[in-house]
Amino acid sequence: MTINIAIATYDAIVLGCDSLSSQVEQAILPFRNGGGFARDADGNELVDATGHKVISAAELRPYVTNVFGGAQKMFCLYEDEDTSVAAVTAGMATLCGVTIAGIANRFKKKNNGEGTVFRTAQAVAEAFLAHVRQEWETEVEYATAPEELRPYFPDVQFIVGGYGADDATSKVFKLSVRSSVLEEQFTWKSRSGTCFAGQSDFVERLLVGVDGRLVGQVNLTVGQLMATRTQAVAQAFTDQLRAADVQIPDGFSFAMPDFPIELPWGESVVSIDFGNLPAQYAVDLAELLVNLQSGMQRFASGVATVGGRTHIGVLKRGEKFAMLNEPKLIHSHTGYSHDL
Repeated sequence: MTINIAIATYDAIVLGCDSLSSQVEQAILPFRNGGGFARDADGNELVDATGHKVISAAELRPYVTNVFGGAQKMFCLYEDEDTSVAAVTAGMATLCGVTIAGIANRFKKKNNGEGTVFRTAQAVAEAFLAHVRQEWETEVEYATAPEELRPYFPDVQFIVGGYGADDATSKVFKLSVRSSVLEEQFTWKSRSGTCFAGQSDFVERLLVGVDGRLVGQVNLTVGQLMATRTQAVAQAFTDQLRAADVQIPDGFSFAMPDFPIELPWGESVVSIDFGNLPAQYAVDLAELLVNLQSGMQRFASGVATVGGRTHIGVLKRGEKFAMLNEPKLIHSHTGYSHDL
């Protein structure tokens, strides 16, 4: 997992991300949370022809087996005198034995070698999505995979932002390679704001007041309670009619209408004038958000999958993409020689 941040102001686009890369395996722990053995309709555990218990696929979960630091999750996709586009990535770290940063570098070199010119940030994002999709399909063997397995393939996600020669304002997009979806962000008049991807629950809680996982859980619980209460109300109404000696026709059924519930999830969004943020303020905010998600990982149970060095990149119209304070590879342990 990772944390990706993009902040768009009137002056700049600031990208942020962490630098941990984790290896994840799908596994089942049958003795945790009540067990994951498959059962029949009567609740009896199923066994196979050899007498071994059958594992329930419903208990399949991703588990982190290893974590590395120093992953490069931010990179430039295209640059010329008038257009500059960069991206941050989350999800799969490699495709066909090449890092995502390496694949982005191939994309950039291919376009430079062919003399391809992009005039808009969206054109760069669309071409990059098509490029990565080819690599992704090769990695997951998409062409020969059964249709029912394809929705479960791991995804590669990107936030792509930049300025094109023909773009009136900055542009930011979210990309999903598995779904082949490109979605523009900040489509309102100011074209400013922040978006995030990857593992962002603590960032969501700070900016939105609640994270998406909790929203889903509460909405599901409320829906289930409403369905239960609806049945109880209908039954109570029918019982009262019978108690009053009202003749109810045979076969009559009473169904309560469906009342959609809209909870006020959006009323606690933090008030920030993103458009008027100075570029330095946007940098400060991006590093705050990445460090918040990374820092909370230190105290959460399990293996931390967000952390390491925080990377910040800045895009401005007419300027080259710049990553701030990036370290170089070093060789510190030079041995035990005492030569001057």
